[in-house]
Amino acid sequence: MKFLTLSQAPQLMPTVAHWYFDTWGARVPGHTFDDEQQRLEVFLHDNELPMLLMAMQDDTPIAAAQLKFHERTEHPQRLHWLGGVFVTPEHRGHDLASEMIETLMQKARGYGVREVFLQTEHDDGGLYKRLGWEPLERQTHRTGVPVRIMRRVLPLAG
Repeated sequence: MKFLTLSQAPQLMPTVAHWYFDTWGARVPGHTFDDEQQRLEVFLHDNELPMLLMAMQDDTPIAAAQLKFHERTEHPQRLHWLGGVFVTPEHRGHDLASEMIETLMQKARGYGVREVFLQTEHDDGGLYKRLGWEPLERQTHRTGVPVRIMRRVLPLAG
């Protein structure tokens, strides 16, 4: 599978923004597609975090995932977050999300990241639990949806 960062293919930003807006962003009162696209601009740089990784099939993006900063502001010490894990419906069920997450975790280790957090609507942790994430606590997302906060400690690079 070929992976590109958003900075390597910025013309794909509207596609990813549509995925995110249709899946999550439309739930947020007053949030627009343009807002979603603007939020992705932080990923338009090379060789540093935050990073948005896309899985490609030929020249078409089929999945995306982010390694970003401060998903939740109530715990400022929780710096690095996995988010925006999305696989197009026709490509689900083939371990693509797992492969993307593991690729992002390898990149995170290369940047010296030691722990990564995430939030999921799946209370049991689902895929993330199988990939070594540990549950921390339940919280409520700003949309009112309950989420499970999870953490994964990364081994030192090298």
